[in-house]
Amino acid sequence: MAKAGRGSDQFPLRLPSGLRDRIKRKAEGNGRSMNEEIVRALEFAFPEPVSISARLEELQVLFTAMGKVRGYDTAVDILTEEILSVIEAAAEGRDPSIDEASISDLQKAVKSWHRAREKDLADRRKAVDEKYNSASEES
Repeated sequence: MAKAGRGSDQFPLRLPSGLRDRIKRKAEGNGRSMNEEIVRALEFAFPEPVSISARLEELQVLFTAMGKVRGYDTAVDILTEEILSVIEAAAEGRDPSIDEASISDLQKAVKSWHRAREKDLADRRKAVDEKYNSASEES
């Protein structure tokens, strides 16, 4: 059972024969304590859960930035559509490994994504209209 100590959970652990020595050698080689070495290994094996909503927001920012790169519009659009179709399938509940709360988060993110894409498209149209309207006024 975990015990509180130094502000962190403690857990007594039985190590198989020889493992303690391997951990000690590795820790010394890396200039860390055995505890730090064990915690790093555990963090690697058991990473912190990732929020689907947060990751989708990051993707939305990334695709907006990619869309501003000239000359790759078609490739960016194809990539965006493919990723969005995967996300939409998950949001529709077609992946049985995704729980209801995550599906709800995905649905909200997809709506937000569509709104952002519509705004981006409207901004692009406006920029093109302004460009050609100002060009025709100068003529």
